[in-house]
Amino acid sequence: MEKTPDERRAILRKYISDNRLKVAPWAKSAGVDKNSIYNFLNGHSQALDPMTYAKLARASRVPSWKLSGETPEPPSPTAIWVIGKVQAGVFVDAVEWDQSDWYAIDVPVPPRFRSKAKALLVAGSSMDLEYKEGSIVIWVDMLDFRPPQHGDHVIAFAYDHHREVEATVKELRISEDGKRWLWPRSSKPEFQAPICVDDLPPDIIDVEVKGIVIGDYRPRVN
Repeated sequence: MEKTPDERRAILRKYISDNRLKVAPWAKSAGVDKNSIYNFLNGHSQALDPMTYAKLARASRVPSWKLSGETPEPPSPTAIWVIGKVQAGVFVDAVEWDQSDWYAIDVPVPPRFRSKAKALLVAGSSMDLEYKEGSIVIWVDMLDFRPPQHGDHVIAFAYDHHREVEATVKELRISEDGKRWLWPRSSKPEFQAPICVDDLPPDIIDVEVKGIVIGDYRPRVN
């Protein structure tokens, strides 16, 4: 999704603050006009041009997307960004990490999914019979593939009454009466209870099946 000018300002301010930069010397080292940066940060202009971002990034020895907030290009044709994590029992404000925390992995993905596949880190034990903690699940949005079917492993978002979200990977099962169940494949008793999407428990106000797992990757070394 295209970032708004205010979102881009926030990203640039955060980068400047996190790296304890002074705008004037940073601009001078990059060979750009410091006033263009000040005007953008102060809301007097709506954008920095791509060349300014590129020069500032070169001076800081970082990719320009870390400054602009653009969706980064993977470092190789077979790379996929790991952009967040799934963890049962943990409700958070957002599933995706800050872009500065994304990292890429090289995994084989069918060509038809290569531009659409996403990756999430598995935390916790709710699916440890299938995905050990530290595994990476590769998934695609249903809109880029098909509706989920019985037996698919899916990425599901559960929302509580505070609109915080729990992101999990579960096995979808459809009972004879047509009800949809999110089934954990866990060795831990506390994670073995399934959730009926069509008859939610009182602490959950909504469940959204976001996409379908098409593969996984388990690193052996860091």
